[in-house]
Amino acid sequence: MIPQTHPSSDSPLSATITRRGFVKMGGALFVSLSIPTGLSVRAAESPTSLDPASLASWLEIHSDNTILARTGRTETGTGMSSYYAQAIAEELCVRPETISLVLGDTDRTPDGGYSAGFLYGMANIRKVAAYTHQALLSLAAAQLGVPVSKLTVADAIVSGGGKSISYAQLVQGQQLDLKIPITGTHPKVDPSSPDGNGMAGLDGFSVTGDPPTKPVSQYKVIGTSYPMPGIPDKVTGKTQWTCDVSLPGMLHARMVRPATLGSTLISVGALDKKQYPTAQVVTKGNLVAVLSPNEWEAISAANSVAATTKWTEWAGLPGSDNVTKAIRDHKWEAPAQSKGNAAEVNATLQSARKTISATYELPYARHAPIGPFLAVADVGTDGTVTVWTHSAQSQGLRAQIANTLSISPEKVVVRWLDHSGQYGRTTFGGDGAEADAVILSQVTGKPVRVQWTLQEDLAWSSVSPAYVLDLKAGLDANGHVIAFRSASYTPHQSDARLLGAVLAGMPCSKPTPGSWIATEWPYDKIPIRLEEAYGMPSLGADSVLGGLRGNIMRTPGQRQQNFALEGLMNEAAASAGVDPLQFRINHTTDQRLIDILNTTAKAAAWEPRPSPHPRARKTGSAAVTGRGLCIVVRANAYWVGIAEIAVTPSNGVVQVTKFTIGADPGKIINPRQLDRCMKSGVVMGLSEALKEEVTFDKGKVTSTNWSSYKILTMQETPDIKVVQISRDDKGFGGGSEAANAVCPPAVAAALFDATGVPARRLPLSPAHVVSILKA
Repeated sequence: MIPQTHPSSDSPLSATITRRGFVKMGGALFVSLSIPTGLSVRAAESPTSLDPASLASWLEIHSDNTILARTGRTETGTGMSSYYAQAIAEELCVRPETISLVLGDTDRTPDGGYSAGFLYGMANIRKVAAYTHQALLSLAAAQLGVPVSKLTVADAIVSGGGKSISYAQLVQGQQLDLKIPITGTHPKVDPSSPDGNGMAGLDGFSVTGDPPTKPVSQYKVIGTSYPMPGIPDKVTGKTQWTCDVSLPGMLHARMVRPATLGSTLISVGALDKKQYPTAQVVTKGNLVAVLSPNEWEAISAANSVAATTKWTEWAGLPGSDNVTKAIRDHKWEAPAQSKGNAAEVNATLQSARKTISATYELPYARHAPIGPFLAVADVGTDGTVTVWTHSAQSQGLRAQIANTLSISPEKVVVRWLDHSGQYGRTTFGGDGAEADAVILSQVTGKPVRVQWTLQEDLAWSSVSPAYVLDLKAGLDANGHVIAFRSASYTPHQSDARLLGAVLAGMPCSKPTPGSWIATEWPYDKIPIRLEEAYGMPSLGADSVLGGLRGNIMRTPGQRQQNFALEGLMNEAAASAGVDPLQFRINHTTDQRLIDILNTTAKAAAWEPRPSPHPRARKTGSAAVTGRGLCIVVRANAYWVGIAEIAVTPSNGVVQVTKFTIGADPGKIINPRQLDRCMKSGVVMGLSEALKEEVTFDKGKVTSTNWSSYKILTMQETPDIKVVQISRDDKGFGGGSEAANAVCPPAVAAALFDATGVPARRLPLSPAHVVSILKA
């Protein structure tokens, strides 16, 4: 290998390029990790060697001018794959369609981290592309005899001094390595994790240094509606989904679950070998499964075995009708997090001209993917493990599986494929069929495919926990809020344990109860406030199986806390006799918030007036209409939701007739994909507002089908109008999360506007609406 090649003196490149040697055909520039001084090799290890000639490299520029990029983050429907392709294309001055992506595979990608925080991962991708761009300029300067500062690039062609050379020509006939600096670790199971989920290192690697990136004023790709990669293949049936994986000798498994969330196994039902000749039963602790080379035989045999399998009785849940009481009855101590001064807030509230107090409640909710979870696992005779999955945290899942099997993470490979979305459920490495498949493959010595049923998913997957929130606001003589106090109470919401490991009694992460203040405070003209967040164990957590295992869901924590905050702001506006939109403007100096409020209100033809409507009515069989709004500030993005509804007081049916959603996420990367995310978020948020609630009795979940766990239908989906503001000077903000969070408060405000009755509990089902209108 020849000595290191340094860039020309006027290049800011800090990464290093080396030449492997010449090859007979083709060529490539490989971009890989450089382990900085002081970072342990263990922390920076990949499942394969970090030699960039292996597949664990960040980016490759090939001699045909195509580019292959790799990221450990995964596409969960937010458009990450289009955003990443656009970011790389922008920095390298190429067309996005020349870029292909490898996502999520732990043996073929160098980094990891939350897929939910894909914009943070985009910072890595942009730096990798920027380092690569500088390296290519350096190579071109040497080839053309022109200083880097005199070179320009367009469509992968470097020009200067009347000469030009393509990226392909720069790498033709040789393999070049570009080493870039990184910091960080792969995830690991850590019961002492401060996040209370039993995991650490979930952010993955970060590319360090400060390579020059293209100024916003020169963007040509970012900000355009580039088509979402993958959609054509999904439409034409070319996409390989997780459910399509088939391996030689693979067994199909169906699980036999306990009778309740706390039952333990007494005896396994008999398997009729005459009727099911190739089926077998596998048990490990409370994990029971029936396997067969034939999937339909596994299904039928599992149903037969389940019918005579015996479990202990358990009744450790309060019932879904008593959730608020159970939360209230917990022996609360100090808050998990607190912001503000209690004495100052209490004194100001006592001096206020008027105070408003309210309690808001949210039920348990379910991720409820329309396509239930599925995983395939192959545990080899040498102890290596390969898992095919749709997890949103491949490296975290890798760590979880290694911990469960008590093996090194280097023996585990996670391969990611498309499947139905789950919005946060696997952010920490849980919660799907992966552990079931891995454990069964280890026991049988064969590849195993585990597909959950809808009923199984709705009964046994982790849940977004219930909340109870107490709020109080004090108003002065001018109707301005001068003090605000809130306290949120919730069971555990970051339980990353793998269900199969819990049932089998095998090692798994050990979460600790906790909560956090998720609200990004938008009202800087409210001078005095106190926010407290309290966390408790999951309901039924003292059982062997852990009860209702809480987990985060899209816009976690803030979705629930914002429902209460915005609800109280709407009630305070009504008390002050001020238009709800103007009331918010009166309480902030943030011009971005004011701008998106006004722009969205204009698009919705907002009528300035106080709520409730002068013709508000809470009785009668004729529908009455109303409108309401709310805001959310999250991750450098500003959101506004405006709902218009019709409600029939006599039967409580609420129909959202129109929803206008506005977003200012800083610089918009892909307007068309943001439009999709905003609309899909509204559908999700309206479903939560009107329909969704996990119901359960003393021992088990009872909402285990679409009749009992209701979701929004196409017929109930309103006209959705989207408003976008792009700001070149504000960086990149979150353009996916929070779209669902603006819906429940806006719909509740519209119901208040229509009827004059505040709605402080979700969902706004017909029965619940009738009860609050009659109360």
